[in-house]
Amino acid sequence: MIENKIKLNIISNRKLCANENLEKQIEKIFSAYKRKIILEDFEIIALTLREKDLDKNEYLKLVGKIYPICQKYKIDLILHQNYDLNLDEKYNIGGIHLSYEIFKSLNKNIREELIRKYKKIGVSIHSVDEAKEVENLEATYIVAGHIFKTDCKKDLEPRGLKFIQELSLILTIPIFAIGGINQENSHLVINSGAFGVCMMSSLMKH
Repeated sequence: MIENKIKLNIISNRKLCANENLEKQIEKIFSAYKRKIILEDFEIIALTLREKDLDKNEYLKLVGKIYPICQKYKIDLILHQNYDLNLDEKYNIGGIHLSYEIFKSLNKNIREELIRKYKKIGVSIHSVDEAKEVENLEATYIVAGHIFKTDCKKDLEPRGLKFIQELSLILTIPIFAIGGINQENSHLVINSGAFGVCMMSSLMKH
């Protein structure tokens, strides 16, 4: 039953894909998932388009390529950082994800406009205080990390499952865990109080 499946937010990173071909990789993941070849214990609820190095025009072009794939498989596309993109009306974007610094620095009017515009507003946090603050500022979910050792953050100690447990005691909004999470260790994070998980490396290289 779908209730027992682990909620999964896939984070994109085209640099980990073969030939940096993100479209091909996303199609491959979604298609295999739909055919129940991979991720059988998971429910993919979103794809966050995280390509941080692209300028706005390049990012917009990429949205144009990835959005139809998300639509085809009925998976929400979540934008990353680019909250002021000039999007065509045809796009029904599922949400936006921002860093703690950006979300906190937005003036009240812009923040309220985003809350009206997107049904999901995710914010990356790295401490309990940051989590409380963004919940008060009306973020709809947080991404907390990094939980396990990961190549993306080689020099930083992971925060571990205790971090998720602490957050789950004080927050009412959903917690997504990130960092070194794969199909094998996901249940540990859920058992510690997370609503869902984010995966990047293990799927982009799949």
